Amino acid sequence: GAHKAGNGQALNFSMEFKGGTATTVAFDKDYTIEEIDDQIVPYVEEVTGDANVQTQKVADSNSIIIKTRTLDLDEREQLATAMEDNFGVQESDITSTNISSTISSEMRSDAIVAVIIATICMLIYIWFRFKDIRFASSAVIALVHDVLVVLAFYALSQTSVGSTFIACMLTLVGYSINATIVIFDRIRENLKVNSKMELSEIVNLSITQTFTRSINTSLTTFIMVFVLFILGVSSIREFALPLMVGIVCGTYSSVCITGSLWYVMTIYKNKHMEEKKAAEKAAKAAAKSSKKSK
Repeated sequence: GAHKAGNGQALNFSMEFKGGTATTVAFDKDYTIEEIDDQIVPYVEEVTGDANVQTQKVADSNSIIIKTRTLDLDEREQLATAMEDNFGVQESDITSTNISSTISSEMRSDAIVAVIIATICMLIYIWFRFKDIRFASSAVIALVHDVLVVLAFYALSQTSVGSTFIACMLTLVGYSINATIVIFDRIRENLKVNSKMELSEIVNLSITQTFTRSINTSLTTFIMVFVLFILGVSSIREFALPLMVGIVCGTYSSVCITGSLWYVMTIYKNKHMEEKKAAEKAAKAAAKSSKKSK
């Protein structure tokens, strides 16, 4: 069970974005954090269908606060029953309250603005470093592609969108741009060295030369995130899974899309310049011949 967001939203926003229900349960013994995760949380997940359950111990008591998505009356009663049946707590030992979202809409818009500013800064930096707007724009187009793919994955898999979402997106952006810049750097070097080669051959050569490096870098990171995914608790899984999708997609876009995009843009520009020159020549020739005829 993944609990589908029933409110018709594309993304499954977690408690930090939407608020939720905090249920305080006074148990008859002091559970350790491990025992809470192993024994109590599975029952809560089963009732709520929420893989993002958070628990907190109350100091100097046996009480535990269980935070879940917003529960309706039926679900609260089911949760209470599960606790009574399995842990022998009384109904009077269970209280629940609704909690507001910790990440306000202001923070949400701040996150979006942060990503946009970061992207624009990257665009300017690459443009400045490579002295060519086409390098910058093809890199940023590929980045947008990666972010959209991971966003689509969040929506389709209904992975909960919480505070790790922003971290995941920014990690992916950093990773993807990294591989792209290595390829661009090689294209720039090869342009200087092999000025007689066809442009398409230079792009192919550059991608081939950096291919093993791109794959190795991504593969090692992918293995690490994959191990996290296998061994981690559910909240870590919700960070690792989209990140794995992002790493695969970022590598693909860097290797397959950015070089081709730059090539297409450059060819288009060169063609445009040639047509312009030809038109200018023709105009000059026409002007000359009209002078002669006079």
